[in-house]
Amino acid sequence: MNRCQMKINVNGAAVEAKSPAVLSEVIKGHPHQPGSLLAIIRPSESVKKETDEFDLITPRGPLGLRLNDSKYAALFRELVGEIKGKGVRWQTSKVTAIGSFPTQIEVSRDSVRYGKFDCFFALGGFDSKSSYIMISRLGHDGAYGTAGAIFGKITRGRHVLSELREGESILDIVPVIEEVTEKSAMVTNDLDTVLEEGMSVESFVGVKLERECPVNSEHFLVLTEKGTLPITEVTESYSACSKNLDVSLIAEKSAIREPGVVTVRHEGSGMGRVYFYKTRRQISNFHTRIGQVTSGFELLKLAPAKSLLTVVTDPPRVMVIGMTQAMGAKVLGSFGLKQVRKGDLEDDAIIVEQEPELTMQALHEPEVETLGVRPEKVNDITIDEDKAVQTARYIRKMTGLSHKPIGTLKVHFTFEDMPMVTFDGNYSEAGHLVPENEFKGTVLRGELGVTNMSRPNRGLIGIRLQASEEFGPTGEEPYGTNLAGKVVSDLDALMRDLKDGDIIYLREVKAAAPAKKAKRKAAAVTVAKPKPARPKQPKPKRSSKEEDKNG
Repeated sequence: MNRCQMKINVNGAAVEAKSPAVLSEVIKGHPHQPGSLLAIIRPSESVKKETDEFDLITPRGPLGLRLNDSKYAALFRELVGEIKGKGVRWQTSKVTAIGSFPTQIEVSRDSVRYGKFDCFFALGGFDSKSSYIMISRLGHDGAYGTAGAIFGKITRGRHVLSELREGESILDIVPVIEEVTEKSAMVTNDLDTVLEEGMSVESFVGVKLERECPVNSEHFLVLTEKGTLPITEVTESYSACSKNLDVSLIAEKSAIREPGVVTVRHEGSGMGRVYFYKTRRQISNFHTRIGQVTSGFELLKLAPAKSLLTVVTDPPRVMVIGMTQAMGAKVLGSFGLKQVRKGDLEDDAIIVEQEPELTMQALHEPEVETLGVRPEKVNDITIDEDKAVQTARYIRKMTGLSHKPIGTLKVHFTFEDMPMVTFDGNYSEAGHLVPENEFKGTVLRGELGVTNMSRPNRGLIGIRLQASEEFGPTGEEPYGTNLAGKVVSDLDALMRDLKDGDIIYLREVKAAAPAKKAKRKAAAVTVAKPKPARPKQPKPKRSSKEEDKNG
């Protein structure tokens, strides 16, 4: 029996499928990462909905009034017909008065605080038969015959107040009607879901990034580089992602946060949080606008907290670090960019640095420089996040592995026959690096660790070169050491001709299976091969516990 044809809209494009169609069939060729949510929307109907906003039409232009939820707002709705046609009775530097008309508002002689552009009822001569609408032109205290009676605020056309003249009338009061599309929609990650004729599907969220915000945009590109983004918080106004709040950002561009706008908080609590706005919000000096949602807005609005979305950025990230020089040339060429090779120029050299590194800058430069080194110069390390969460975070941040495939460390101190080598860290960043895993037993050759906040040299990063039961990779005793990983590539090659101030390159790899670990453990305690002789030089002042003991 032949299956009849049906039409489904997928990410804005019409797709024909045989009935009954399932999600997995119709999204073929469309962006979608396994496990992430999709939105399914039934055909919609439009209805008109009254809002809390009114336009006061004057000869000088409209004034936008937004009502609050007080009893005086309800009174204003009742009196719209009465107020229409009333004129500006008087104006001062503090208020504009429109009226009069009768009410039954209770009289009060108390002084009340009014904010700028507040709208409230007032009584002339403390008589409710002569009631007025007052618009506060600046914040002030005043006794206008009522106990406040604030019913709203002027939100649009505020410049009109200074242009109005006494005697000019309110020509009309028009309620603002919003046309609302009522939809029956759902989200799912079940690709076997059966679809119906005329349904729409959104499989991803598309974001167009802005050129003026290279730093904050790069933060977003790092978060979405694998094609997905977790939604961690959802409110009526926005959906947000707090995946990485351990970043340093700058202010770049602030703007009104309209529906669909994407921002990054660049300052204050929650720095690094990404926001997708669903309703309009005013400018915030703590937010940088990085882009606009171009597709998948319904999916974004429906996605609950703790869900995963497929995200496609325009442009994608320009990042060739970790590739060979030859592959980097192809990737840069796909963006229309010219590669300029530095360092090792051979095709098989590994790119360890690119300049500019930020995507939104690289795309607008005539060329991109790529620094290459021999493959053996890139050292493989494992980072054990289960053993030390904060230390793993610290190492990734200090090396740059938090945002690029190959990181760097600068040698702090090394000397021939030293049992360890240490690298510069960051004293301030390590201020909250609490002791996480005081070691017991032997610290093996190649293990990676950090001096924690309990010691004066907090933040120092080290690699153990000789096994020890007393001291960690930075020469500290157990309580001052946080172990967090291991060098799994050739440690002798890493140390060859290494001197203070040198830069080493690191690449994070997955830890080997437990059986292989045991095998390496046995090999790790063997005596290292003798190193080539190096010129003698004065030893600098030592500072670790191990150096103090041996000194």
